[in-house]
This record gives sequence, structure tokens and C-alpha cells, in this order.
Amino acid sequence: MHHDLLSLLDAHLAELTALRHVLSAPRPVHPGERWAAAERTVHSAEHYAEAASTLLRPAPV
Repeated sequence: MHHDLLSLLDAHLAELTALRHVLSAPRPVHPGERWAAAERTVHSAEHYAEAASTLLRPAPV
């Protein structure tokens, strides 16, 4: 489980880092592009929270 949780966290942080680059890009963007990226960070966090919670739940006996 420890390895799975760390892998999940690594993937989540990589996704957030990529989204951060979109949000902080010093270039012209299409209307709503940064808003959409910010919304994807919320969905990413929700997905991570759900997946991590599933890993941390005790296994049924």
C-alpha cells in the first residue's frame, strides 16, 4: 500500500505541476483557458482524495 500511495501522490503532483505551467504561462491564452486549467486542478484533487481514501480503507475481512 505504501508504494501505491506514493505512486498516486507522485502522479498527482506531476499533474498539478503541468497545470501550474498552464496557469502561469506568460503568453496570450484563449479566453477561459486559465479558468479551465484551474478547474482541472480541483478535479485532480478530488480524484486524488478519492483514490487515496480507497487505498487507506481497511480491507474487508
